[in-house]
Amino acid sequence: MTMWIKKIYHRKIGFSLLAALIGIGAGLGAVGFRGLVAFFQNFFFFGEVSFDLVNHLNHDYPWKVIMATPIGILAAYFLVHIFCKEAMGHGVPEVIEAVLAKGGKIRKRVAFVKSLASALTIGSGGSLGREGPIVQIGASLGSTLGQVFNVSRYQLKIAVACGAAAGIAATFNTPIAGVIFAIELILLEWKAGSFIPLVISAVSATLISRMLLGNEPAFIIPNFILVHPLEIFLYLFLGITCAVAAWFFLRYSGWLEEKIENIGIPGWGKAFVGGILIGSVGFVFPEMFGGGYEAVDEILHQNENLYHLVLLFFLKVTMVAVTLGVGGSGGIFAPSLFMGAAIGGSYGLIVHELFPDYTMTYGAYALVGMAAFFSATSRATFTSIVILFEMTRAYPIILPLMFACVIADQVSVLLLKGDTVYGMKLKKKGLHFCTDFGVDAFSITSIQDIMTKKVVSLASGMTIGQAMAFVADHKHEMYPVLNENGVLLGGVHQSDLDHKHAIKEDHDKSVDILMRGTPCAVYPKDSLDMAIKKLERSRDPRIVVIDPSDKKLLGIITPTDLIRFQQKHKENVEDI
Repeated sequence: MTMWIKKIYHRKIGFSLLAALIGIGAGLGAVGFRGLVAFFQNFFFFGEVSFDLVNHLNHDYPWKVIMATPIGILAAYFLVHIFCKEAMGHGVPEVIEAVLAKGGKIRKRVAFVKSLASALTIGSGGSLGREGPIVQIGASLGSTLGQVFNVSRYQLKIAVACGAAAGIAATFNTPIAGVIFAIELILLEWKAGSFIPLVISAVSATLISRMLLGNEPAFIIPNFILVHPLEIFLYLFLGITCAVAAWFFLRYSGWLEEKIENIGIPGWGKAFVGGILIGSVGFVFPEMFGGGYEAVDEILHQNENLYHLVLLFFLKVTMVAVTLGVGGSGGIFAPSLFMGAAIGGSYGLIVHELFPDYTMTYGAYALVGMAAFFSATSRATFTSIVILFEMTRAYPIILPLMFACVIADQVSVLLLKGDTVYGMKLKKKGLHFCTDFGVDAFSITSIQDIMTKKVVSLASGMTIGQAMAFVADHKHEMYPVLNENGVLLGGVHQSDLDHKHAIKEDHDKSVDILMRGTPCAVYPKDSLDMAIKKLERSRDPRIVVIDPSDKKLLGIITPTDLIRFQQKHKENVEDI
């Protein structure tokens, strides 16, 4: 017993040290990526070599501003499609996919390709943010180190989440939000075994970031307060407004991305033409370039008018969709803050004009709108509340911030039917993504993780006598029946074969006459929870796994497999 305790103790210490190493690496990666974006900004827009972020453009040479974006996005497009297609898009959905469907395994080259592709996209003016790439870079580092140190499958997923938490913490100087983000969107569980390494990783990354970049909040804002208790009802309608805006963003951007995808020109052509469009719009409205942090700061300090804010919202929605649709690489969080600030600021201008004695100036509504909009698009409500609080350190506004976020979350559920900005991307890949972090292991584990690939099956057309001889040494309860191409046709039960064993004249008949129809069938990327729900409608306790495209048999899951998985998961959690 003493030796067992020592073994578990040393394993915990070792994994904690690994979490700290991931945090340090992700912190350095976040700082390095920020410098890489600045390098490309200065290179594309000014022809200079500098690692300081810029907040203005060189209007003396319009062609530099307009042509920078197509060149940068085109370079990113070729880089991704030649070396690593996982580096395309947001970054966060790809990390979630790695945990849900790949056991936490991410290719080593992802961090490098994602860094370069996203820096090219954002630095040249693509309308995306830094946080998604940094999350994927940190997660890739966590996966790589986890594989190097040969951690368990469950620990590898935690290592990936540690990298994601560290990336968020270092990027925004928000260690608490980094941990909550990893819990709410990556791991989908709240347990001490995973919470402790997440904290260690986030703290390590934040310390690195503060040493190299300082300890200032992301936004320094005026002293916003809740002016009157009745003002809380105006924030209720702000939450509803943000949910409606989020519905428009997801539906319109999804539609626009699909239209771009179906345009009959090569991908590189779309990248170039889309880049020219973004560059041209950005020349007139420079707020469209990058994540738009400077524009958000202007809104929070109340330097905008109503018509400009509304226009900025619709332009940002369009430019984000175009950047992603033509193959750009970057995150969606910063653009979400931008859109939320524009919607919240517009709403705040109106209500402050109507109720000047009972409301704060519109900057307060812009701040709350940032969190409420991201809550509605991602359903990461806890993360939205905490990250905006840490980014601004504005405690006096915490009550309307919390209230508007939960209202936006619930209204978005009604409008979007559970869709989220990350879930929609995963749905296209056939993955089920649940945003409730209290779900059990069956909800976050895919079928392909536990299925048995070697299946004893029968060939359609073989005789009953041949089938009985073939299965004599196996004695399974059910045998899938396949055609000559390996496609599942149905299943034959052992009891039916046993019954025909005594009837000699039936031995020359086709085994197909014993088929009872197709057994409970699922796809490899379905969750175990989804498979069990299907199983409840079937009388056969076995689940066959088929390819979604051609219906070929890929594997099988038995009750024994489910019990073994549950026991192994329990042991992994206890050991961590």
